[in-house]
Parts: sequence; C-alpha cells; structure tokens
Amino acid sequence: MKKGLFVLVAVIVAVGLAAGCFYGGMAYQRTQTANIRAAFAASRGGPPNATDTAGGGGGRGGFFGGGARGQVKSIEGNALTLSTAQNVTTVNLSNSTQIEKTGPGTLSDLQPGQQVQVTGQRDAKGNIAAVTILILPNNPAGNLPGSPTTAP
Repeated sequence: MKKGLFVLVAVIVAVGLAAGCFYGGMAYQRTQTANIRAAFAASRGGPPNATDTAGGGGGRGGFFGGGARGQVKSIEGNALTLSTAQNVTTVNLSNSTQIEKTGPGTLSDLQPGQQVQVTGQRDAKGNIAAVTILILPNNPAGNLPGSPTTAP
C-alpha cells in the first residue's frame, strides 16, 4: 500500500513538473517570437509593435530602415511632401540627395503625382532626411516593376 501510494505521488509530481515545463517553454517561445518580429519590423522601418504606427526606422538609413514609398504631393524648396499608404511625410532634400530615374535625375524631375521611393534617415518627428529618391515608372496597375500585374 505504501509503495503504491509513493508511486502514485511520484507520477503525479512528474506529470505536474512536465506540464509546468511545457507551459514555461511555450511562454518563453511566445516572448522570443514577439521580440524577433519587433526587431525585424523595426530594422525595416515598420512599427516594432502594434501600438507604434509611426514606423520609427530603427536608426538605420535605407528604404527599410527609414524610407518611404508614395506619391509626391508637393515640392517647396528643399522639402518634398510625400503621401504614403499610412500618412503624409515630409522628406528633407539636401545637396547630397541623389535623385534617380532610369539614370541620374535632378530636383526638377520630381513632379507632384509621381510615385517615388525614398531612402534616408527618419528623425524624431517622422520626417526623412533623403539620401536617395528613386522616381518609379508610371504603372497603371499600381504594381511594383517586376510584380504580377492586374491590368492587360
């Protein structure tokens, strides 16, 4: 009787310990997954978590680290207003900003209504100090070059 009770208690303790370890491992994995997703999104200019919609940029230059893609709304001096899918962003241009199309371009090549891709560094207000602006070709389907199109 004593031996049977001892075995039963040992089995219950072992099952409880195994369940606790399993739960702890699952909780740890959820935390790791959330951290990896946040780091991945932040390094590419996206929001690091669901409450951050500004897309801080993670301190890196480049399109995925602080740039944007959208339509040129206006150009006033060295400030370009860009309408993206999420918001309207100010892009600050400098003498070292490279403007490209199928070859090198200039500030006069930028026109309201054009689709552009901006690479650069975001500041605390969300403005971008442009390093490169790529003028995207007109695409009636609105797709990126090389992606499947929906228009004939």
